Amino acid sequence: MEFKPNIFIGSSKEGLSVAQLVEAELTDMAEITLWTVAFENGKSNFDNLISQIAFYDYAIMIATGDDVITSRKKRSKGARDNVLFEFGLFAGGLGRSRVFYMIEANTKLPSDLLGLTLPFIEPKNEASVKAVVADIRKQITGKEKTFDLGFLPSTALAYGYFVNFIERTVERLLEDKKEEKVFHLKSGDSFSITELKITILLPNDLDDDMFKKVKAQRLKKGWQHMKVDPKDVRDYDFSIDVSKVAAGLLHLVDIPLTLNALNKSIRMYANRQHIGKDVKEGLLEYREIRNFQRTLEFLIKQSSLARGIVNVEIVDI
Repeated sequence: MEFKPNIFIGSSKEGLSVAQLVEAELTDMAEITLWTVAFENGKSNFDNLISQIAFYDYAIMIATGDDVITSRKKRSKGARDNVLFEFGLFAGGLGRSRVFYMIEANTKLPSDLLGLTLPFIEPKNEASVKAVVADIRKQITGKEKTFDLGFLPSTALAYGYFVNFIERTVERLLEDKKEEKVFHLKSGDSFSITELKITILLPNDLDDDMFKKVKAQRLKKGWQHMKVDPKDVRDYDFSIDVSKVAAGLLHLVDIPLTLNALNKSIRMYANRQHIGKDVKEGLLEYREIRNFQRTLEFLIKQSSLARGIVNVEIVDI
């Protein structure tokens, strides 16, 4: 399952054509939401903005010189106040590196932004806008190879799951492999480990309790329970693909039960007052599962123990 980053694009009404051009240039690599379709009826603009931030990975604010302002007896072009305000909100919520402020050339900058390297555009020059968007694309592509602590706990949960559970289990089983320990299954079969593989299955949604998802997969796939004793901490419960053990391949499969906490966090953030899942809750799930996966993949790549043994899959469970 391919995950794309979610990008919010804000502008004034006068800058909407530029926003639409930016959208067209990035739509192949991201899910784009223009400010014109982002806000809910019955809420103030401020409440809408505050409730929107956690749904996005990046924001692009387009500051066109729509106003004429006088500051210290000097007249100059200025961006609309709401565009600057939204830039501040998203920068505070997502982090400065995830928010881009595209500003029309020769437009007055607030003193707090002086010294920052900002992309300047000529709104009526399509090539100028496309050049800036190309640079933003490169920055987003680079940023997608990292992960951050955000509003919801996917990064922290993935880190704890990997360090305290997956990595310790790999270490223990590699010791058993070296010692040629014999394992006994409920079926009566015995085997020693010649090859170890662990697959972490992440569901493509959080609709159901993870305990139920694990039970369903065990029944459907014929998996068996296996407990791994890491010696210095509690036993860990895994599922084992018994069809592989005859050849000495110990293939453990796990669905992280910690995703229940992520599911609960999303429901609390969305302040659910209804049965079912709305579009925004689905967007939050999409973002957090994606970040959980990306964090795990980064940690696996950095781990000399897990690299080459552990892999992550997004599946329809």
